[in-house]
Amino acid sequence: MILSDTYTIFWREMKRYRKSRSGVLIRLIQPAIWIIVIGNTFAGTQPLIKSVGYDLSYIEFMTPGVIILTAIFTSIFGGVNTLWDRRYGFMNKALTSPISRSSIALGKMLAISLVSALQASLILGIAIAIGVNFVNPLMFIPIMLIVILFSLGFSGISVVVAATAKSQETFWGVVNFLGMPLFMLSPALFPLELVPDWLAVVAKLNPVTYSVLLIRGMMTGTAQAASVVLELAVISGFVIIMVALASYVFTREVNKPF
Repeated sequence: MILSDTYTIFWREMKRYRKSRSGVLIRLIQPAIWIIVIGNTFAGTQPLIKSVGYDLSYIEFMTPGVIILTAIFTSIFGGVNTLWDRRYGFMNKALTSPISRSSIALGKMLAISLVSALQASLILGIAIAIGVNFVNPLMFIPIMLIVILFSLGFSGISVVVAATAKSQETFWGVVNFLGMPLFMLSPALFPLELVPDWLAVVAKLNPVTYSVLLIRGMMTGTAQAASVVLELAVISGFVIIMVALASYVFTREVNKPF
């Protein structure tokens, strides 16, 4: 029953995204600008990046970060659908049916994660089209699986905020407060070797850091077994915690008046 309920909610969310193609395209604009404009603006920093062991152009260096940027904002904004469901009555109907509350939360998170991966794949396509080197095309599928896994954790954050927020203003304020700082506190734009020591320590507590490093290693063919195991362990731990927390908070808060 839990699997069936989760699939039902997942499929409903996917049909909703299919009807909002304009929104999907709009969310692609910012990451595309990051790659094309910012990547070329900071192209002169390549010698600085090489000085700490990264033999890449700046655009190639930042592309994994922009892929994760796409995943962060697609997944963390995805919880807004929960607010609409609560406001327009769908959530009340779902809650009166014999469906698990956790299945509602998990179905929404899975749909958000898949959409994040689809948008990230388009960003990767743009990067390849403008000349970013992809050492092993077979890594495309593992990279998208990592994006789905990572997005599942951030969609959990989004569902937690949506379940506890009393207004759209509160929701947008909280997710914007979390999204960009977590992205900036990572090696998405510059190597950790170039930032102050205290900032590097903070970045190592950030799950975004490990996702960027893992995808960068897979894209460039420099991933090492030990680092891959560590990065996957951190990402998986983050996802497990957030999925469990989202299920608990959603079940507790969704019955309260909106």
